[in-house]
Amino acid sequence: MAARAPFPAAASSPRTRGCASTPRPPPVATQMNTAEDAVLRSYVQTLTHSSRPPSKRAIITVLKASALFSTGALHTHVVKTGLGADRFVASALVRAYSEAGRLASAREVFGGVCEKDATLYTAMLIAHVDNGDIMGARAMFDEMPARDVVAWNALLSRYVHCGLPEDALQLLQQMQLCGFRPNEVTLVCALSACAQLSCLALGEWVHAYLNRAPDIRLTTTLINSLVNMYAKSGRLDAAYGLFLEEKPRTLASWNTMLSCFAAHGCSTSALALFSQMIKTAVVPDRISFLGVLTACAHAGAVGSALGCFDSMQRVYGFEPRPEHYGCLVDALSRRGHLQEAYELVKSMPSEPNACVWGALLAGCSHHHNFEIGLEAANVLVEMEPWEEGRYISLANMYAMRGRREDFIKVRQEMSNSIVQRTSGSSLIEVDGVVHEFVAGDRSHSRSNDIYLMIEHICSNLGG
Repeated sequence: MAARAPFPAAASSPRTRGCASTPRPPPVATQMNTAEDAVLRSYVQTLTHSSRPPSKRAIITVLKASALFSTGALHTHVVKTGLGADRFVASALVRAYSEAGRLASAREVFGGVCEKDATLYTAMLIAHVDNGDIMGARAMFDEMPARDVVAWNALLSRYVHCGLPEDALQLLQQMQLCGFRPNEVTLVCALSACAQLSCLALGEWVHAYLNRAPDIRLTTTLINSLVNMYAKSGRLDAAYGLFLEEKPRTLASWNTMLSCFAAHGCSTSALALFSQMIKTAVVPDRISFLGVLTACAHAGAVGSALGCFDSMQRVYGFEPRPEHYGCLVDALSRRGHLQEAYELVKSMPSEPNACVWGALLAGCSHHHNFEIGLEAANVLVEMEPWEEGRYISLANMYAMRGRREDFIKVRQEMSNSIVQRTSGSSLIEVDGVVHEFVAGDRSHSRSNDIYLMIEHICSNLGG
């Protein structure tokens, strides 16, 4: 039996605002600034009323609390006290500069220490990672005379974050060959890499390792990582089974499963799960609503999407973000409600992003709405002129209308401009090994055998 939608039909426009706001505590940033000021005042008072220079412990404490404007001044004072080359103080300075986004200053501090230890190397490695310098992080990692699990995990997480799952898994293999035992952070990174590659065999190996590793506790984060990995690898049944076994379930657990159902287009299951979540007194957040809206969009469930959007604002007091608007626009566009979707885009309080316009364009292409589609296509070309797909969409809109001259003009503009041309690719896992195939590519080690088999299949189909 189909699950009932957990939302009533929206009685008003999806842009209905929520009820009066309740008093809230001061922002976290304000609280942090207050604590930082207290530490700095205490440090200044120590300098003023004491004839002795501050201890290393005091300097490290104040560096942990320092902000961008004070780190440089503290560094100058540290150099004057003769502690600039101290490994512990230098590690604290590197971390402070890294948090302020001043990677060059962190490198300068690192280079000023003659006798570096593993802690300082790791701090510098993490500085590269946190500031997005993946090449510098790898170079620092290779330079380290001794590594700990923190260093391995820092580089692993960066590879995963940058969408380099193959490099992450190679590093994991190298880590094991070097005799390091993975911890929870390591395995979460490994599962994320497996999810990105849809590599079920390796993901199952990580799951088996977890079950036989007595020193690693199966935390909520690990379970959610397993759920995500199984869902991304096509085993939604295994993902849901793990979710059902999880006790207790946190908000993150519900959100993970909602996202899995949404990604697989299981709108009925996502709506039923959301309803169950509400009944168990778990308060949803923006991620929860994004999962439900994504599921509604995939199914074209306009009524449920409008109800979810309205409930998000009116009942729970969340202001929708562009990604929420994008899902609602997608749901409306799929069902052919293009004028309503267009009006929603135009009424957004913030500037619509490429995802919002892209959802509208997809609906226009499917339902052959030239006027709105042409505007969406032109906006996308202006927003992302480097994307080949944006020009192709615009050219297709002209072709749909029979405007051959405009079609040719767009194709010529593509040839003359710097556009990222991305070849289509697909992944397949065979005996635990993931193979990637790119359109027209012959670089695979068994390329000849593959094309011979394709010719054989084609000849049989033709016969």
